[in-house]
Amino acid sequence: MPAVEEALEELGIAWSGPVPLEDAVRGAGVPALPGLYRIRRVGLTHWDYIGQTGVGWMNLRRRMAMLRGIYAEQMPYRDPHTAGPGLWALRHRGDELLEVSFCPVEAATPWRKGLEAVAIALHRQDHGRSPTLSFGRMPAGYRMSSGNNARLVAAGRRFRGGPTDGLDDSHAPGVPPIAPLGDDVLSANWCGHEWTDWSPLTTEAIQQLDTTSGLYRIRGRTDELVYVGEGAIRARLLAHALKLQAASAQGDALRANAPLAFSIVYGHDWLRHQRLEFETDLIGAHVLATRHVPAAQFIG
Repeated sequence: MPAVEEALEELGIAWSGPVPLEDAVRGAGVPALPGLYRIRRVGLTHWDYIGQTGVGWMNLRRRMAMLRGIYAEQMPYRDPHTAGPGLWALRHRGDELLEVSFCPVEAATPWRKGLEAVAIALHRQDHGRSPTLSFGRMPAGYRMSSGNNARLVAAGRRFRGGPTDGLDDSHAPGVPPIAPLGDDVLSANWCGHEWTDWSPLTTEAIQQLDTTSGLYRIRGRTDELVYVGEGAIRARLLAHALKLQAASAQGDALRANAPLAFSIVYGHDWLRHQRLEFETDLIGAHVLATRHVPAAQFIG
């Protein structure tokens, strides 16, 4: 068994054999359960999209039904499924046959999202790249449709995407992982990044930072990570500091682990989808190393 598949099975991720996506969107061979799914063009060894579903009434069968639009004449909107425009574009340019594989995961949403991060992070390690359409990316030559909601309609900003000669950030390449998925989540070179020294998560310390975007991690009093994130670092850390005072699930998790400290990686010139790729590597590495997600991750 390949090392990646073995690592996934140790966490309970056992993928079903692939079924044609065209059948799956009609419900054939799709479990009516929460879980993970992965989609690719037939004949490829890497995957084009890896996702998860299961919040509320949603399950894998309903999620697949949301991709029916990729078989329509026009590109579907970005919702109800964010990968719909990209999968439509692959078919439009001639990649007719797509297949999908499933892994039911009947667990709380944070754990399911953590397993999704593991699946993507290990895919990146195995193939040196993210799934083709993950993190909001599009095939070159196609513009992504907008979302589809009342606010966009009222503002006149809803539109169908399609073929284009233009380029935008969605066409920019992803970034490969820069190192193996490290198991020392507190180290100064975790996953190959150059992390700063730890500083207390206080308004005074955060205000000393500039407005650079990048990656950050937050450590609790027991030397366990409680959150991993990306974005405008100063603004994001200030938001977490404010949540220490808020009545919310994430605020409760942060307070339960206080006092907190942070360490960051400055983002160079990474685009947002590239930061998301590295963030996913970090969350996946954390789950593999500790067998749990950081305490405040994926809870709002």
